[in-house]
Amino acid sequence: MIKHYYTYGDLMVLLSCSKRTLHRKLAGLPIQARYLAGTGKPYFLVVDVHACMLFQKPFHQCTNQQKSQVKELLYVQ
Repeated sequence: MIKHYYTYGDLMVLLSCSKRTLHRKLAGLPIQARYLAGTGKPYFLVVDVHACMLFQKPFHQCTNQQKSQVKELLYVQ
């Protein structure tokens, strides 16, 4: 199954940190929290998270070559 969104729990496992540390890290990164149905818990786009980790910018600001690198990283099985 291919994930499209990460939750706080997923990001804590991915980055190996606590929720408090995660909040501090996300404050400095250009990752936008999205709320499905307008409310509830925040979700983060998988491609945005990995683009920020690789290129320090959100996915929509990446060049086509950078976008393909991120997609390759995520969808290679």
